[in-house]
Amino acid sequence: MSSNVDSVGGTATAERTTLNQQHRALLPARFRVHRAPRWWVEIGILVVLNLVYERLRNLVPSREGEAYNRGHQVLDFTQRLTGDAELHFNHFVANHSVLAHIFNAYYTYLHLPVTAITLIWIFRAHKRHYRAARTVLVGTTVLGLIGFYLFPMAPPRLLGGAHFIDTLVAFGTWGSWSSPAVANQTNQFAAMPSLHCAWALWVGLCVFRIAKRPWLRALGVAYPVMTFMVVVGTANHFILDGIAGAAVLATAFALQRVFFGRGAFAPAPLREDLLPVPESAPAPTA
Repeated sequence: MSSNVDSVGGTATAERTTLNQQHRALLPARFRVHRAPRWWVEIGILVVLNLVYERLRNLVPSREGEAYNRGHQVLDFTQRLTGDAELHFNHFVANHSVLAHIFNAYYTYLHLPVTAITLIWIFRAHKRHYRAARTVLVGTTVLGLIGFYLFPMAPPRLLGGAHFIDTLVAFGTWGSWSSPAVANQTNQFAAMPSLHCAWALWVGLCVFRIAKRPWLRALGVAYPVMTFMVVVGTANHFILDGIAGAAVLATAFALQRVFFGRGAFAPAPLREDLLPVPESAPAPTA
């Protein structure tokens, strides 16, 4: 009997030792253990991010010349790499009105709602994954905002003489950038990196890694691929913008691991998992 108890206790101690070794991180343990997220805190974080975005947006008009110059530089670079692949794909979309309307609606209406629904789904159904996933999303957004400030860049649709067709303007979509009220409230030079692609890839990875149903995981794969096609087809981003968005997301994942000591899709440890490992009691003598 006692040997069984000792065996179970030894196993638990060994597991706790492994957890402590795996969870070495920059943040102290009290910030890394599972705590039920509070909705008002999460909303506060989003409000702060929006205020930062608004501040940066107001600084951009004074750097429009820089943004256009950088856009043309990226255009020249991508043309050397891919020829006119982006331009040809944009014209293919623009020459098929049904496809253009689908792409416009996708670009305008899915970006924010799909990201928000994914975040709420994790918040409600997978709480031990929530803080890590939210930290990656916030980190990606902050890094993207820094990129918008340091490297404002005009998207393909705004580059005069490049012959891209702004499908949102050509075909019209209510609530899109082509609407003056929306355009006046949006940073038109936030092309590099593409947060559309970065957020879509975050959604896809979260759904693929956390969801159990095969059809949901398949959607997790399809969503970022489709988003990449849409942002290029509507001339809102270069291919390089999407690659930069993926790089920003990868950086956010790496920072999350450094601070929390675990991958973003590993459930947060419980408090008892990170308690100090007790010293083993001396073995009883015969």
